[in-house]
Amino acid sequence: MKNVICLALLVVAGLTVVAAGQGYTMADDGRHIIVASAPGVVVPAMRNEARLKTLFSNLSDYQYGTYFCCEEQDIDGPNGRYGVNWAAVPFTPNANVKLTRIEAGVSYLWGTGPVAIWLAADASGLPGDTLAGPDDVGNLPKAGSCCSLAVAKFNSVPLTKGTQYWIVVGTDSNSMDSSDGWNLNSTDMRAHPFALYRGSWTAEKNVLPAIGIFGK
Repeated sequence: MKNVICLALLVVAGLTVVAAGQGYTMADDGRHIIVASAPGVVVPAMRNEARLKTLFSNLSDYQYGTYFCCEEQDIDGPNGRYGVNWAAVPFTPNANVKLTRIEAGVSYLWGTGPVAIWLAADASGLPGDTLAGPDDVGNLPKAGSCCSLAVAKFNSVPLTKGTQYWIVVGTDSNSMDSSDGWNLNSTDMRAHPFALYRGSWTAEKNVLPAIGIFGK
């Protein structure tokens, strides 16, 4: 997958649509949503992981920029606007821990709205069997806003030190027509491995969407 292209070029090259009074552009890659304007109101993220171990996080501590408001990885159900699109981020714990919480910068575009978040095993470098979840998260902020987080909670799922796992943000039977966006992070502009699903999983490398993974 190509590295993230200049925002201005994406807006010119993509397909522009309007939803809920807000202009959105689908980039030529068919995967990134560009929001036409920055949010008028920024709501600081409500964080609640102070007593938990951070297993992985690219969320910013800056309250007005927990993630980037205006470019998103498309997340769709099979009946969503663009057809099924899921994304997954890999992580490897450096100790035996228990997963309890995922925070993701997901926002609402069209449809029913909920997003499904789950933990998957690794299968030769791609997401494999579901280990926990999915947890359906609704009441998402509208695309282009910042910085509310979609929070998925898990019942102390044991993870093994040195083993790669995947956090998947996608849809399930409760969100077949959902179209949402997983905002890119605002702390690390380097390309990292992740995976995309459009009927099958493929390995990609790009700027990651915004996520925090926590446990105890």
